[in-house]
Amino acid sequence: MRLRIIRAIARKDALDLLLNKQSLFTLLSPIMLAVLFLVFGILLGTSTTEILVYDPGYQPNRGVEQVLTGAFSNSHITQASSAQQVADAFGANGAKKKASYAVGLVVPPDFEASLRAEQRPALHLYLNGDDINNQQSQLLQSALANYSRAVVSPAPITLSASTINPPSTHSIADFLVGFYALASLLSSFFVGMAVVPGLIIEEKEKKTLRMLMVSPASWVDVISAKLLVALGYQLLLSLIALGIARGFMGQIPLLLVFVLLGSLFSVALGALAGCIFKSQGALGGFSGIAMILFIVPIFFSDQIELVGNNLVSQMIKVLPTYWLGEGIARALRSQTTLESILLDAGIVVGSTLLIFLLSVWGLRRQASVVSTI
Repeated sequence: MRLRIIRAIARKDALDLLLNKQSLFTLLSPIMLAVLFLVFGILLGTSTTEILVYDPGYQPNRGVEQVLTGAFSNSHITQASSAQQVADAFGANGAKKKASYAVGLVVPPDFEASLRAEQRPALHLYLNGDDINNQQSQLLQSALANYSRAVVSPAPITLSASTINPPSTHSIADFLVGFYALASLLSSFFVGMAVVPGLIIEEKEKKTLRMLMVSPASWVDVISAKLLVALGYQLLLSLIALGIARGFMGQIPLLLVFVLLGSLFSVALGALAGCIFKSQGALGGFSGIAMILFIVPIFFSDQIELVGNNLVSQMIKVLPTYWLGEGIARALRSQTTLESILLDAGIVVGSTLLIFLLSVWGLRRQASVVSTI
């Protein structure tokens, strides 16, 4: 292998992919899908957070009210006439199952003056678990504490919180973000599978393989360059799609491992297709069918909890991409175990190695044929 030659071929292929309209559309498709999923998530996840506040020293867009409005993307504050009105709206912990408000806050009179006088004023926060999850609750309490420290540091403050309807482990909003992140990532893996055979078949159709073989570049140099280009684009686009879909959450290092494994599987599958097919027309039919490999697991992973003991679910588990999706979904939700990691990653790695060895065997056979022409 000659690194200088590989770099030259890779540079040429990388530029050709950007200049060709068809291949450019293929490269941009994961980004467009991720943006589409992001729009869906915003439209389905947008709601107004109703907040009830009793604050004798209320000033519009100032004080703790500004902290509350800044904590939520879309909120509406209602001023209560007394602290008791806020308490009655929520009730004691678990005493009330229905509430018209997501957040309630009682601010004592002369709150900021009491802070500066180090009198330890008390803020009482009410939370409705049906609308506010644990993460939002912690962020809101941290924001109130930070505001107090901005007035005087260290902040002599007492912050108590009461929660009705304790939040479930996974809210609808969390589910939508995780589902769209999974869908964006799995869909993006189509790029490597489409780019690699396109680069190889292009050489076959243009009859340029023989010219490359008589140049200083060896067959290994040519194939290595094409695989590196496809892998580079695949990794870049997968990370961009994941970022657009707000998918950098959960166990991020493990998530990145599955991004790499998925990219390698996609490129290996593309190399196998490149050695089997001889025309772009034949490749198009294969790509349409192979796309199903990455789409079907979206709806059968634990993320959507459709997997059971029925026949269809068991058949889906035959696909290596099912275990790839399973690993990604568990990483997004921070629910992986050593056993699940070994199972999911092991099946993907084993499948990738098998496909790659088959593609190497096929490409070597083609290399021997070309060398005799």
